Formats: sequence, C-alpha cells, structure tokens
Amino acid sequence: MDHEQLEENLSLYALDTLEPDLAREVESHLAAGCPRCRTLVRQYQRTAAMLPYALPPKTPRAELKTAIMRAIAGQDMPAEAPTTDTPTAPQGLTPQDLAGAPAPSPPAPSLPRRQSLTLAAMLGGLLLGVGGYAYHLHTALEAERETYARSRTTLDDANFKVSDLARKLDERQRELNKATLEMNRAIQALGTTHELQAGLQEQLEVLRTARPGKPAEEFARILSSPTAKMTDLHGTDLAKDAYALVFVEPALRRGFFYANNLPVLPAGKAYQLWVITDKPVSAGVFTLDRGRKGRVLLRDIPDIAKIQLFAVSLEPKGGRPQPTGRIYLKGAL
Repeated sequence: MDHEQLEENLSLYALDTLEPDLAREVESHLAAGCPRCRTLVRQYQRTAAMLPYALPPKTPRAELKTAIMRAIAGQDMPAEAPTTDTPTAPQGLTPQDLAGAPAPSPPAPSLPRRQSLTLAAMLGGLLLGVGGYAYHLHTALEAERETYARSRTTLDDANFKVSDLARKLDERQRELNKATLEMNRAIQALGTTHELQAGLQEQLEVLRTARPGKPAEEFARILSSPTAKMTDLHGTDLAKDAYALVFVEPALRRGFFYANNLPVLPAGKAYQLWVITDKPVSAGVFTLDRGRKGRVLLRDIPDIAKIQLFAVSLEPKGGRPQPTGRIYLKGAL
C-alpha cells in the first residue's frame, strides 16, 4: 500500500483492530523510521488510552456478566432458543416428563462481529480525527518555534549591528574630537604666526632704517619671494612656551630663522640651529636678546626636498659639528 493508505490505517493499528497482514506492513514501515507516521501512532495511542474516560458511565445488563464469564471459561454458547414457547420433547421423552424438568436458562447475549467492526471503525475515525488535529497542532507549534528562532536570530544580528555601529560612532567621535583639537591648535598657531609676521615686518623696517646693508636686503628678499616656504617650530618639554619661524627661499638656498621665549642661556652656552636631512647639518649658532629672542640668517642650506626637520639644541658656546645637547625646539618643513 502507498504512504497515504498507511496513514489511514494507523488509527486502526493503534486500536489493535487492524488485520494481521496490514499490521505487519505498518510495523515494517514504522521500523523503517518514518518520522511523520511514528508521531501519528504515538498521538493515536495516547488518544486511544484516553477514550474510555470520555464515555459516560453506564450500568451493563446482568446477562452481560454471564456471557463474559462463560467466554473466559471457554464454554460454548447455548444454541438459539426455539421460536415457540412449548419445548420440543427429545426422542424417548414424553410431554409428561418435560413438565417436571427445570426451565432452560436464557442464552447469554453476544456482540455480533459486524457491530464490533463498526464500533472499531467509529473509534478509528474518531482517533484519526483527534490524531490529525493533534498532528496539526504539533506542526503549528514547530512552525512557531522555527519562526521564533529565526526572529531571535534576526534580533541578535540587529543587536550586533547596533553595537558595531555604536562602537564605530564612538571611534568617529574620538577622531572628531582629535581633529577639533588639532584644528584649534592650528588656529592658535596661525594666530601666533600672524603675530610673528607682523613683528618681523616691524623688525625688518627697523633693520632697513637702523642697519641698511646686504643682510637686511636678503631678509627682505626672502620674505617677499613668492616661492618662499615657511614652517613653525614648537617648544619641547624643556621650553613649552617657546616657538620659532623659519622662512626658506629654495632658489637662493637661503632663509631666515626667528625664535622667541627660549629659556635664558646659562653661562658658556649657546643655542645651535640644525637642518636635518639624512643627518644633522649646522645652520648657525645664536644667543638671545633682552626680549629672549634669537635670529639666524641661513646660507647654503641643503636642497629643500631633502630637509626633514629643523631643530634647536643647547650646546657649548661656539657650537658643535653634531648635536650633543638637549633639544629645545623642533618642527618639520
């Protein structure tokens, strides 16, 4: 039989009313491991076990007990009683003999096989309906569980994405804060640069008036050159308030260095400016005036493309071929 017919016979199999051949076929199918049929059989069996409790209690007839006890004892059921009220006398007996004989017991009622099969079919149909409904509930529950699992997975993925977005937002916020800080520093440095340029222009006018000559003219040429490059130097921990500007004219390979707020020089010491390419190159030694300012006119500086840093170190008076003291100012071009 096909699978659909097997499913239809499962209810009768659960009631133990299926024909032996069909029952063996159903058992062989269940042993093969069909999950749907195994589930249905278990549901049918549980439903069949509850059926007696669903019927209303009813007192059986007294004759039923006698029939049951005789069936258990294996006794033959009595023959069907004759249709006439007058008993037929056996051969060799007269009606007078029968008059004194005890009346025969009435036959015990029995349940015809057709009625038994009908009842089994009714119970099987009921069991099939209840089992089918139970299987429907089971299937719906499994579908709801799968839907819940998928929803939970989707929710977990969404929570992970939200956490990842929050982490990225924090990173962007930190980067923004850092950029804002750098921008504020740049604005402050730009303001300082403008102040220095104004001061330098003023000093240039002083140089032109008080000490006219070639150095002042070179300084003026460097500042007014359209190809001039400028960079600022910042004080290290040894001189946090110090700063400096360097102006370089690439074509002339000359420049001008101006420093301010450097610490007062100890006795026997001087500041030395270094142009750093692949190695430090001395650009001159300078001292400070009363305003703690220092200046150096740069000549024959290295190719601007090779310059990596400018730095100022504290050295013995007169300078050294290579830096030996601590660094007070530094900055990249």
